[in-house]
Amino acid sequence: MAFRNQGAFNNPGSRQMAAGNDLRASNAIVDLRGNVLAYAQTGGMIAPTRFEILPGTKLYRFGNMSHGVRRVALGAWWLERAAFEKLANFAQVHECSIGLALRYLCLVPPEWSEVTVLIRARTNAQLLAWRGLANSVVTKAADDGPAVRMAQQNHVADRRIHQLFIPGNAPGFLSIEQDFPLDRAASQQGFFYL
Repeated sequence: MAFRNQGAFNNPGSRQMAAGNDLRASNAIVDLRGNVLAYAQTGGMIAPTRFEILPGTKLYRFGNMSHGVRRVALGAWWLERAAFEKLANFAQVHECSIGLALRYLCLVPPEWSEVTVLIRARTNAQLLAWRGLANSVVTKAADDGPAVRMAQQNHVADRRIHQLFIPGNAPGFLSIEQDFPLDRAASQQGFFYL
């Protein structure tokens, strides 16, 4: 059976993006002639591996409600059901919001997402994804303060969450089953910068 996003997945850049490499030319590290020496890397996943997603699979994604649910659903970063359940369990045990649990376990700083919507979707086609554990994040703070640093904690079993990066996600690949508005303040309550 053919994978609907095979072409996008086969692009070498898709694995680099899953690993957290910023492939925008404006952010590349270049020599004096403008040749790209390296791309900045932050976040993403450690050692992304090929993962097949079957039609009918339930997936979960967080995003910014201000972008609209359909646009959020076209994003690349998703969680499998087991990973989502682990995230929800962490939120319950630690008495925090699901949005804050996402920030801590999937390493999503406020600078990257407001986390104001949760989407549950079902795949309509067989898809390819990169799957891996969260990598540490270092990014600019929104207020031009010191850099935001979030260290991965994959050595702690209850904080180890596999994430999916689905390159080339396009309309029709997934059907939105339900969306849940999340409180922006609750998704940041207790989040602090070190």
